Amino acid sequence: MYRALIIGIFALLVLDGCATARQSIVPQRLVIVTVADDGGSRIPPRGYHRPGYRISETAAIALAGLERDYGLTRVDGWPIGLLDVYCAVMAVDPDHDVDATLARISGDPRVHLAQPMQSFNVRGYDDPYFDAQYGAGSPQVLQMHQRSTGHGVLVAVIDTGMDRTHPDLKGRIATARNFVDNDARFDSDIHGTAVAGIIAADADNGIGIVGLAPGANLLALKACWQGAVDDIRAQCNTFTLAKALSFAIDQHADIINMSLGGPNDPLLALLIELALARGIEVVAADDATGEFPAGLAGVIAVRAIDRDDSPTSADGPPDGPKNKVGGIVVEVDAHDLLSTSPGGHYDYFSGSSMGAARVAGLSALLRQERSSVTTDQIVKELDRRLAALGSRSTGPDTHLLTRAPAAAPGAPTAPASRAMTVGVLRAEGT
Repeated sequence: MYRALIIGIFALLVLDGCATARQSIVPQRLVIVTVADDGGSRIPPRGYHRPGYRISETAAIALAGLERDYGLTRVDGWPIGLLDVYCAVMAVDPDHDVDATLARISGDPRVHLAQPMQSFNVRGYDDPYFDAQYGAGSPQVLQMHQRSTGHGVLVAVIDTGMDRTHPDLKGRIATARNFVDNDARFDSDIHGTAVAGIIAADADNGIGIVGLAPGANLLALKACWQGAVDDIRAQCNTFTLAKALSFAIDQHADIINMSLGGPNDPLLALLIELALARGIEVVAADDATGEFPAGLAGVIAVRAIDRDDSPTSADGPPDGPKNKVGGIVVEVDAHDLLSTSPGGHYDYFSGSSMGAARVAGLSALLRQERSSVTTDQIVKELDRRLAALGSRSTGPDTHLLTRAPAAAPGAPTAPASRAMTVGVLRAEGT
């Protein structure tokens, strides 16, 4: 007997050794029903869908009675010897309610099990660099994306520009503004392009990578400029950053990512405090204690650690204290992160700037999942999710630290001494 199940709208009914088209079947009306099987069912040696398949008399009688009594049409089926049952795919007739029919069938003594026909999808992305990007953390990223992709969340990236023509970014950029020069394309801006890719590179487009929040929308706000075309290092100043911050606040951004640092700045502090008061999350790179803007209370400061580093006991427990004075520091594995690069390319980047982008991306997921969430709630969940992205066996790849309160805006601060490495952007105040 030939049996065929057409997945979609039409199904063929298997009866009396032949397949007869009986009706159009809506997939949502298909149910699974199992009945007792006395072992008389037979599967041909070459598999289910071959001539010679037979249903046992016991199962056939039970299913015929169920069709008659409950308005069902048998579509397909096979014996499950391990459970001593015959499993049938049945369609509920159009004039019967599916849920009500299942409830009635479940109480019938002829039925072992009755349930809806469930649909499942193969999980994974067709972006070729996805596994290279997240490594052992790939399953965790996929799991996170079953709950949220950051859809509807607006992330302002205050940085250099980001390559607006990059195939992994152009679908994610909602608005772009240049507060530095007249370059509208940003096609040579390395740092902002890399930050943007970590946050929200497109998913399932058959190319490149997948951002942590591939459904989020980006505000590409260029407030910093590179010293040379191929130099990831860049500078910003009070004026350009103030314009970008004002724009992000006016546009009702949910998250502001500032992968930069420099001296305390009173004007920028006022704008950041206004953003925080309006419920906007601010994430900043943190390479030195008290650095601005990471040192401001309420800002989520992000430090980069190498995955081979181990947190010291002086840093406190991995889950961090409940009440933090002066703000929160999140330590993130940010070494050799694969991201977007100008010209449609991809490259590896490291440093606190990229760590901040990771935090911003994960925060976008959380903000989609919860309509109202505080910074403290976000930080608690961030610690767990960032740890899930790492592959280190000696401990989590991030933990939370307390720190002393930041110096008051305008107070004299010695410039931080640090090497200008890939992923580190310094903002020079004016």
